Order: sequence, then structure tokens, then C-alpha cells
Amino acid sequence: MSDPASRTTPRTFGFVNWTLRPDLDDDAPPTLHSFRCLTLTENDTACAAASEPSADPAEQQSWAFDHMRRNPEHTSYAEVIERPWVMWRHQGPA
Repeated sequence: MSDPASRTTPRTFGFVNWTLRPDLDDDAPPTLHSFRCLTLTENDTACAAASEPSADPAEQQSWAFDHMRRNPEHTSYAEVIERPWVMWRHQGPA
């Protein structure tokens, strides 16, 4: 006699297709922009000064100009963009 606990139960699996896309829904968080200074200092360490994130990229560009006015040798920057993304489940069979 076989042990009832060792019997397998038939299972059905459903497969789903997913897509990762930028979240453009009305309730999505805003895309945020910031700049950070890449200029190396006298001791070869990065300046690392950075603007606060903002939804307005022009505001952050102004920060870069202000930073350069205070530090004329600081002329290298990186823009950091935080864009919300969402997984989108496709309807129907995979």
C-alpha cells in the first residue's frame, strides 16, 4: 500500500507576461532631477557637492551655475535622474 502523503496532486500553472515601463499614470511619483559635482579636489577626492532633487531640471541647472560661481575650477557635473517605473501585467494568455 502506498502512503497517501506521497501522492502528488495535479497542479495547473498560469504564465503571465510582464513589461517594465516608465510610470506615466496620474498618481505616479514625479521624475526627479539633481546634479552632483564631479570635480576632483587638490587631494584627488571628488567634491561630491550635490543639489537637492527637484521635478524642475532648470532649478538644478541653476544650482550647478551657483556652485561653479563659488568654486570656479568646478566645471564637471553629472545629472542624476530618478524616474518611476512600474511593472505592467499583460491580459490574456502568455
